[in-house]
Amino acid sequence: MDMLERLKETNELVKQLHKEYPELTGALTELYKKTGAEGALPKKTKLITLIALAVASKCEWCIAYHVKRALEAGVTKDEMVEACYLTALVFGTSSWMEIHAVLKAIETY
Repeated sequence: MDMLERLKETNELVKQLHKEYPELTGALTELYKKTGAEGALPKKTKLITLIALAVASKCEWCIAYHVKRALEAGVTKDEMVEACYLTALVFGTSSWMEIHAVLKAIETY
């Protein structure tokens, strides 16, 4: 798995969908911005949660995207890995194995 390639694919898809489906993609983008902003939960907590959810859904593209954003916001490797372990409590060891993708993304960025 090449996390830079996954990130590139994610960014290209978003651009394509913004162009082809501006209303739908714009609405989703607004939801993402509003839910990701500071609120009852700090932004850092939300970024860690997004990594846990990406791991639970086993989405390498999501992992690549959210790990990069989390690192840029100062989230540590230990915080991300701990969130992955919490994911394993609910989704089992198959989601725990996705820690591999998280570590790969951390190493890449």
